[in-house]
Amino acid sequence: LAAMDLAEESSPALRVLFAAGGTGGHVFPAIAIADALRRMSDEGSLPAAATARIDFAGTDHHQEATHVPAAGYALHRVPAIALARPLLSWRNVLVPFKLAYAVARSIALITRLAPDVVVGTGGYVSLPTCLAAKLCGVPLVIQEQNAYPGVANRILAKLASLVCVAFAKAAEAFRIPISHDGTLGTPGGTRGGVPCVVRGNPIRAPLRWTKRTDARRTLSWMFYRKRCAETPKIQDTDRVLVVFGGSMGCETLNDAMADAVGGMLERDPHLWVVWQTGRGGYERVRSRVPSHPRLAVRSFINDVENCYAAADLCVARAGAVTCSELLACGLPSVLIPSPVVTEDHQSFNAKEMADFGAAVEIRDCDLAPKDPKTSVQPGEPAPRRTVRLDYVIGELLYDPDVLAGMREACLEAAAPEAAEAIANDVVSVALAARRRRRGAETPYSSY
Repeated sequence: LAAMDLAEESSPALRVLFAAGGTGGHVFPAIAIADALRRMSDEGSLPAAATARIDFAGTDHHQEATHVPAAGYALHRVPAIALARPLLSWRNVLVPFKLAYAVARSIALITRLAPDVVVGTGGYVSLPTCLAAKLCGVPLVIQEQNAYPGVANRILAKLASLVCVAFAKAAEAFRIPISHDGTLGTPGGTRGGVPCVVRGNPIRAPLRWTKRTDARRTLSWMFYRKRCAETPKIQDTDRVLVVFGGSMGCETLNDAMADAVGGMLERDPHLWVVWQTGRGGYERVRSRVPSHPRLAVRSFINDVENCYAAADLCVARAGAVTCSELLACGLPSVLIPSPVVTEDHQSFNAKEMADFGAAVEIRDCDLAPKDPKTSVQPGEPAPRRTVRLDYVIGELLYDPDVLAGMREACLEAAAPEAAEAIANDVVSVALAARRRRRGAETPYSSY
């Protein structure tokens, strides 16, 4: 419909501004949507627009400062606004003034770039940039990654032209009815008038293309040691466990894994363990865990696609992007939600995953030692815990029927084409705004 309406006249490039910052959970979905738009532009499949011009608003000291330029997109610096918890904290006294300044800077940016649509995926810069878009009359698309949305997105959802959620549960928190027929409805600024669609979370394209055999061959190099005569090889019948201790290091998960991994490797000669400790946990883990030929410990792993494709089971936190990647890769998991994230959104994510039948949830407090003073020195008994991580892993890893059922549940709940679907939504909202500027009254529709 959008293409037919505009086919008679040439149109300038479609201008899209992404507001994403802070953590990778906000930045990577935005980059995935932007990549989908860029592919559509390169393939000439954008309706009535030969190209797409994509920009990002962000800070110069969070994850977007590294990942956005690396992905090939221009990053425009705007001030970030962080809310302290609880919201009534005295540390938020200056927030209104900081927000006013950040919105003013964002208005200047939007005036200069003249985007057709602004896409907010959350983070420190999302609130001021998206508020500025509303003040400038630019349509706004919100993408919520978690099963329970944060404060900023709950505010912005009331102002958006479209809300895209990863989990249907999030729509309940927004109090917005879900559109099930594929249409996006009509624009509005009230709860009843804002359309909401369940799209899943955008994921990085290589995750969908990596093959298990190739991944295991590549992953084998992580176990290479100079003193070895030849490179180890992970066989197709071997078991691979991947552990992600978070980018900064999850002490509870890392300590529980440190107590368990030695016995697991000793009992099973066909088990391989790839363990990302996080940068803050690497030295602590290395001091406690002896080297082993089938154990690869890294502070950070960049090629997660090979880890996912090669693994039989994953142990990780329950960040929104992690959950969506696990679903898309059909990888069963043990999830330990972080207890310190805002709005406790990881617990909601883990519960959704468990309800799907795709994961087993362990509360962080159940994995923590019962006696914090218990010694954790090498050679001493492991501290007592309510839940033994190695027991949970063993019950899943050595039961092929359970793993097969969890893999099936993952793939059934996955949304591997989420980036493309949201990119199409963004195009529809942008083109509908152009039509309205020319006096048309056509409602939004998925293009």
